[in-house]
Amino acid sequence: MAWELADPILDVEAIVALADSNYGGEVEGIINRSRDVFRHRVTVAATEQVFNRYREFLAVKWSDDTCRGEGWDLGFGDLEAFCWFDRGGYTTYSNEEISNAKFHSVDLSLPAKQRLRLVNEMIDQHILWANQCGIPIICSTSIRADQGTFMRVHQKRGFSVNGSYAWIRTEKAMELLNDKG
Repeated sequence: MAWELADPILDVEAIVALADSNYGGEVEGIINRSRDVFRHRVTVAATEQVFNRYREFLAVKWSDDTCRGEGWDLGFGDLEAFCWFDRGGYTTYSNEEISNAKFHSVDLSLPAKQRLRLVNEMIDQHILWANQCGIPIICSTSIRADQGTFMRVHQKRGFSVNGSYAWIRTEKAMELLNDKG
């Protein structure tokens, strides 16, 4: 299946489960996470984008054999990845708007090459969405203890990487994306 905008009814539980399984341990002892709070925020974002696609972007990628619609099981085993971007970020030293990646989440049981392809597809979507929205800067961050590969993927895509932050001007990212295709 292709990437689709997240459905506020069909996709929320799978998104919550995948994020919690991937990141729950990363924040343990730092924040008191709540699946209910995350479920609420994912539902609101997915619902908002139904009416306003320029506020937040939340997309899912299900495996090719996933059957969506009649008789569909709300299990999360077939969710390969999801990505979530927002807008309205700013640094303390600039008035230029930034689109921040809230999540690039991939099923960690997938083969490494497939995970890399999915991350690259998510980066493509972030670039295209930010460009469509007229957002001049894209930022991607990581809370993972092991973030090296994730940041190297961004660096290979032309992002400037500083620690756990990867930044790029949307215009430059579009040029690189067009050169790639």
